[in-house]
Amino acid sequence: MRVERDGPTVRAPRIDSKRVDLVGFEAWLREQLPGPVFAAVLVLILQVIRALFEQNTLLRARINGRHPKPPSEKLARIEKQLQFAFAIPNDDADTTASAGDTAGGDHEKPEEKPEEKPEEKPRPKRKLCERLPPQIGRVISYNNVCAEDRRCQPCDREMRTIHRRMVETVELVPAKVVVHRRYDETVACEVCDAIVCAPAPPTLLDGGLLGPTLVTEAVCAKVLDGTPIERQARNYQRSGAPVTASTLGRAAGSLLALFVPLAERVMEKVKRAERLQFDATSLKVLDPQAPMGITMDTLWVFIGDRKWVAFTPFTTADADPVERLLADADAYSFQCDGTSITNFVEKRFHRVRPGCHSHGRRRLAEAVRVGDFRALKGLRIYAKLFAIEKEAERAKMSAEERLRLRQEKSTTVMDELRDWVLEQAPNAEPKSILGTALTYLQRQWMRLSVFLLDGEIELTNNRSERELRPVALGRHTWLFVGDQIHATRWTAAFTLAHTALAHGLDPRAYLHAVAKALIGGHSHTKLDELLPDAMLRAHPELANPLHAAPDKTATQGDAKALPDHVAEARAA
Repeated sequence: MRVERDGPTVRAPRIDSKRVDLVGFEAWLREQLPGPVFAAVLVLILQVIRALFEQNTLLRARINGRHPKPPSEKLARIEKQLQFAFAIPNDDADTTASAGDTAGGDHEKPEEKPEEKPEEKPRPKRKLCERLPPQIGRVISYNNVCAEDRRCQPCDREMRTIHRRMVETVELVPAKVVVHRRYDETVACEVCDAIVCAPAPPTLLDGGLLGPTLVTEAVCAKVLDGTPIERQARNYQRSGAPVTASTLGRAAGSLLALFVPLAERVMEKVKRAERLQFDATSLKVLDPQAPMGITMDTLWVFIGDRKWVAFTPFTTADADPVERLLADADAYSFQCDGTSITNFVEKRFHRVRPGCHSHGRRRLAEAVRVGDFRALKGLRIYAKLFAIEKEAERAKMSAEERLRLRQEKSTTVMDELRDWVLEQAPNAEPKSILGTALTYLQRQWMRLSVFLLDGEIELTNNRSERELRPVALGRHTWLFVGDQIHATRWTAAFTLAHTALAHGLDPRAYLHAVAKALIGGHSHTKLDELLPDAMLRAHPELANPLHAAPDKTATQGDAKALPDHVAEARAA
């Protein structure tokens, strides 16, 4: 850094976020205070404070053992959490003007108008019968007046019922473990030696101790709730059931093997989609041949047309397996993060690769959190961009309507963001958090602008990250998978559960229904009949009760009769 102030050039000490020489800086500061470079000293002091903030953030992240992630990237939350709030620049003209009026004593004070209280809107009364989803079964009970109070004392006559107030509460019927004892009959002819035995119903394992409903529920608990098999076995043992973790794990593996062909059909649907989104996370796998006994796989999630979700594990983090998997995909748009691993989308496939604005905003949020308030204006510009997308989402616009809205409003905001980036880039330190944020925005600008040309393309790749979140949270409890074979099998269960959620199905009821069909010998040539879209058409009762529209014709206490496999899922 060189500073010229009507005199010789002053060479200031270099400020780096990784190493701050406070002793040398103090000596240099004492020499420069009497000189004409007081303004430059103030600038350098701010750089030192910013570098200390960055260094403190990195050290905290190293202590915590993870990369710093802001709990919330919303502008209002960030502004509330900022340190040195008095130094926050304000670009709002109205706010600046009001602050000036308050500070200046010569300005006329506007007339104080009486404070008007906003009119309170009456709260809409919810119908009790529509408050809770009708798909949930009803248990009806009557709370009657006791016999002593039913007799009118002045008239000495029994009073009649004039009204019953209905009160609905969500209650839990605790699950219980039972022993299902079955007697297989054998009949014989009294004349000849003919003998006929009743055929045994289909089961998961011949001679197995655990029933298919219990095993399916164990798979659902791990995939949907992240509950390890070993912890589930302990819960069953507390209920008095002799269920060991090894027995339950082997039974679950046998069921997962039946899910794999159906998950492969989901992957084919993903490949036939017009638009793809994908992201990756890590997955620990046991391997006796590895030095530490554990290898690190890469778990990829692929989302096709927002409804088909497929998980696939790879033993390496390279781009080669992903490129081979997507080589025959029909999609013209591949939305992913701005990493070099996915450069094959443009170099090999020559397809459109939209960028992710959440990653661009995230770096600006990190810069503001460490005290670099120059990035605050960029966050305010991003707030406008995300507000436009929220407006389209609330209005439930079609792709054509969303595209018109983006061309009308988002284009102007993107121009403002580009001008701000070009203005700040020459003054930002390249290795600072703000410098890396601006570099990312400049390098990814063409990809970040693709959403302005297609209303179907998302503004961010957050959908992929949300699909990976249950896996990231679950591995803190179940830690790892047994081997590469089980890694493929467990990801098949994740594929079916998340695709069912994307189609508006109850994933637990769906997995139970699919497991019963596959155990019952459903033909592998008709696997498409078990896909979530086909199951939703054939069994509307499998829909997620929270997403289903209330049944206007349902009367209080009436519930639609459910098929056996759905009733078993609800009971579990």
